[in-house]
Amino acid sequence: MFKSRLYLSLILLVCLSGCNLANHGSFVTQSFHLNDGSVPQLLSKVSGESCQTSVLYFIPYGESASTANAIADAKSKVAGTQFLADITIDDEFWFEFGYSVQCIIVSATAYGDID
Repeated sequence: MFKSRLYLSLILLVCLSGCNLANHGSFVTQSFHLNDGSVPQLLSKVSGESCQTSVLYFIPYGESASTANAIADAKSKVAGTQFLADITIDDEFWFEFGYSVQCIIVSATAYGDID
Protein backbone atom coordinates (compact mmCIF):
# COMPACT_ATOMS: atom_id res chain seq x y z
CA MET A 1 0.00 0.00 0.00
CA PHE A 2 2.79 2.43 0.95
CA LYS A 3 4.79 1.59 -2.18
CA SER A 4 1.82 2.19 -4.48
CA ARG A 5 1.22 5.62 -2.90
CA LEU A 6 4.90 6.45 -3.20
CA TYR A 7 4.94 5.46 -6.88
CA LEU A 8 1.76 7.42 -7.54
CA SER A 9 3.26 10.47 -5.81
CA LEU A 10 6.45 10.19 -7.87
CA ILE A 11 4.48 9.85 -11.10
CA LEU A 12 2.38 12.91 -10.25
CA LEU A 13 5.51 14.88 -9.37
CA VAL A 14 7.13 14.01 -12.70
CA CYS A 15 3.95 14.93 -14.60
CA LEU A 16 3.64 18.27 -12.81
CA SER A 17 7.28 19.15 -13.40
CA GLY A 18 6.62 19.39 -17.15
CA CYS A 19 3.93 22.06 -16.79
CA ASN A 20 6.27 25.04 -16.82
CA LEU A 21 5.90 25.91 -20.48
CA ALA A 22 7.85 29.19 -20.60
CA ASN A 23 9.84 29.74 -23.75
CA HIS A 24 12.70 32.09 -22.96
CA GLY A 25 14.25 32.02 -26.42
CA SER A 26 17.77 32.80 -27.52
CA PHE A 27 19.85 35.95 -27.32
CA VAL A 28 21.95 37.87 -29.84
CA THR A 29 24.72 40.45 -29.50
CA GLN A 30 22.98 43.04 -31.68
CA SER A 31 19.26 43.75 -31.83
CA PHE A 32 19.17 46.26 -34.68
CA HIS A 33 20.67 47.29 -37.99
CA LEU A 34 20.06 50.70 -39.55
CA ASN A 35 20.90 50.89 -43.25
CA ASP A 36 19.97 54.53 -43.81
CA GLY A 37 22.63 55.98 -41.48
CA SER A 38 20.06 57.61 -39.21
CA VAL A 39 20.76 58.06 -35.53
CA PRO A 40 17.99 56.66 -33.33
CA GLN A 41 16.69 58.81 -30.47
CA LEU A 42 16.14 57.68 -26.90
CA LEU A 43 12.35 57.36 -26.54
CA SER A 44 11.67 56.07 -23.01
CA LYS A 45 11.82 53.14 -20.63
CA VAL A 46 9.34 50.42 -21.56
CA SER A 47 8.19 47.10 -20.21
CA GLY A 48 6.23 44.21 -21.64
CA GLU A 49 4.97 40.89 -20.43
CA SER A 50 3.83 37.52 -21.66
CA CYS A 51 1.76 35.41 -19.28
CA GLN A 52 0.13 32.01 -19.14
CA THR A 53 -2.47 30.78 -16.68
CA SER A 54 -2.63 27.18 -15.49
CA VAL A 55 -6.06 26.01 -14.36
CA LEU A 56 -5.94 23.82 -11.27
CA TYR A 57 -2.20 24.61 -11.15
CA PHE A 58 -1.16 22.22 -13.91
CA ILE A 59 -3.48 22.53 -16.94
CA PRO A 60 -2.01 25.26 -19.18
CA TYR A 61 -4.53 27.65 -20.72
CA GLY A 62 -3.71 29.85 -23.69
CA GLU A 63 -0.41 30.60 -25.38
CA SER A 64 2.75 29.78 -23.44
CA ALA A 65 4.70 32.61 -21.86
CA SER A 66 7.64 33.56 -24.07
CA THR A 67 10.43 36.09 -24.17
CA ALA A 68 9.69 36.89 -27.81
CA ASN A 69 6.10 37.87 -26.97
CA ALA A 70 7.23 39.95 -23.98
CA ILE A 71 9.78 41.82 -26.16
CA ALA A 72 7.14 42.42 -28.84
CA ASP A 73 4.80 43.78 -26.16
CA ALA A 74 7.51 46.13 -24.88
CA LYS A 75 8.29 47.36 -28.41
CA SER A 76 4.60 48.12 -28.99
CA LYS A 77 4.36 50.47 -25.99
CA VAL A 78 5.92 53.51 -27.73
CA ALA A 79 5.17 54.42 -31.34
CA GLY A 80 8.25 54.58 -33.55
CA THR A 81 10.32 52.11 -31.54
CA GLN A 82 12.97 50.56 -33.77
CA PHE A 83 14.87 48.55 -31.19
CA LEU A 84 15.32 47.94 -27.47
CA ALA A 85 18.51 48.25 -25.44
CA ASP A 86 19.48 47.52 -21.82
CA ILE A 87 17.04 44.63 -21.69
CA THR A 88 16.33 42.77 -18.46
CA ILE A 89 14.17 39.67 -18.37
CA ASP A 90 12.41 38.37 -15.28
CA ASP A 91 10.32 35.25 -14.79
CA GLU A 92 7.53 35.41 -12.18
CA PHE A 93 5.30 32.61 -10.99
CA TRP A 94 2.51 32.88 -8.43
CA PHE A 95 -0.37 30.81 -7.12
CA GLU A 96 -3.95 31.89 -6.60
CA PHE A 97 -6.93 29.84 -5.44
CA GLY A 98 -7.53 27.25 -8.17
CA TYR A 99 -4.99 28.52 -10.68
CA SER A 100 -1.43 29.72 -11.13
CA VAL A 101 0.11 32.34 -13.40
CA GLN A 102 3.55 32.46 -14.97
CA CYS A 103 4.77 35.69 -16.56
CA ILE A 104 7.93 36.70 -18.38
CA ILE A 105 8.51 40.41 -17.87
CA VAL A 106 10.87 42.46 -20.05
CA SER A 107 12.14 45.91 -19.05
CA ALA A 108 14.17 47.90 -21.57
CA THR A 109 15.02 51.27 -23.10
CA ALA A 110 13.28 52.03 -26.39
CA TYR A 111 15.11 53.79 -29.22
CA GLY A 112 13.67 54.95 -32.54
CA ASP A 113 12.21 57.82 -34.53
CA ILE A 114 10.35 60.68 -32.89
CA ASP A 115 7.56 61.47 -35.33
